[in-house]
Amino acid sequence: MAASVIAGYAFVDKISWDVYNESSDLIPTIEISRQKYGCYPETVMVDKTYRNRCNINYCTQRGIRISGPRLGRPKKDEVCDKKQAY
Repeated sequence: MAASVIAGYAFVDKISWDVYNESSDLIPTIEISRQKYGCYPETVMVDKTYRNRCNINYCTQRGIRISGPRLGRPKKDEVCDKKQAY
């Protein structure tokens, strides 16, 4: 399922009961949102499934902030901003 929240209203963009990898839905969902509202969203809140290199690069190139932890192992002395990660 892909959903978006605009001005406090929730919209369901896609519902499917088929088995597939949902991470491929992020880019088309963002593009549909851009066509509907004329601009890219400021932020995208996703789970770990959607945080792959392709989706992260796509969002970064368009100035979209994507939620969640960085890819890979955490650095030895890295301090995580828990509020930002949440």
